[in-house]
Amino acid sequence: MSGSRCRRKEGTSPIMFILVVVICIVLVLELTVPRIIASQLEDAIESSVDKIESVRVRLRAFPAINLLSSGAVNSISIDCRGLFIEGLRIESLMIDASDILIQREALAEKSSLVLSHIGQGQAEVVLTEDDLTSYVRGLDGVPDSVLVELNPGQVTVRGHVNVAGMDIPVELEGEFVAEQGGACLSYAISHIRIGNAMLPSIITDGFLSGLSFSLDMSSLPIPVVISDVNMEDKIVRIIGRTLSDNRESM
Repeated sequence: MSGSRCRRKEGTSPIMFILVVVICIVLVLELTVPRIIASQLEDAIESSVDKIESVRVRLRAFPAINLLSSGAVNSISIDCRGLFIEGLRIESLMIDASDILIQREALAEKSSLVLSHIGQGQAEVVLTEDDLTSYVRGLDGVPDSVLVELNPGQVTVRGHVNVAGMDIPVELEGEFVAEQGGACLSYAISHIRIGNAMLPSIITDGFLSGLSFSLDMSSLPIPVVISDVNMEDKIVRIIGRTLSDNRESM
C-alpha cells in the first residue's frame, strides 16, 4: 500500500514541475510582451514627429500570444508631451482606444506604426498661447510683433503692420474651428480692427497674408477627428475621436 503511494507521488512530481514551468513562462509573456511592444511603439511615435519631449504608451493585450501572432491589442493609452509637428509645438496629446490591430512586421522592421484596424477611441489635444505665438511668428509674412492671446471662447491676435513707414496696430478676433469634417483645425477671423475702426483691405491684406493657420489632424501619430474645440484661459483644448476605418498612422 505504502509502495503504491510512493509511486503515485513520484509520477505526479514531473507533471507538477512541467505545469509550474508552463505557468511561469505564460506569466513572463503576459508581463513582458506588452511592455516590449509598447516600447517599440514609443520609438515609432518619436520617429514620426519632428521632436518630442516625452511619450508613454500602455497596452492591454490578453492573451499576449495574440499580440505576438496577429498584433491584436485590447486597449491602448498614449500620452505625448511637447511634440512638434511641422514647426508647431503641441503641449499634450492623449489617446485612449480599443480593439486595435498593429502590423507587427512594419513595427519590427521599419519602426513604423501601421494600424490595420482601430476601434472607437477618445483623444485630447492641448495647445498653449505661447506655442501658438511662436508658431505664427515663424510663418512667412507675419511680423515678429504678433501676439496670440487665448481667452474663454475667443482667440485674439495682436500685431503691427507697416504702412508707408508707419507701424499701425492691428487686432484680430476669432476662434478655432473644425473644418473638412473635423479633419482640420483652422483659425476663423470674425473681427479686424484698429481701436473701434474697421480697417481697409490695403492694410489688412498684408497682415493676413501669412495668417493661414491650420492643423491637419491626420498628421498626429494616430489620426483624430475633431468633435469639439474649447478656447480656455491661455490654452485651446481639442476633443476628438480616433478613426474607426482601416488607416496607416505612421
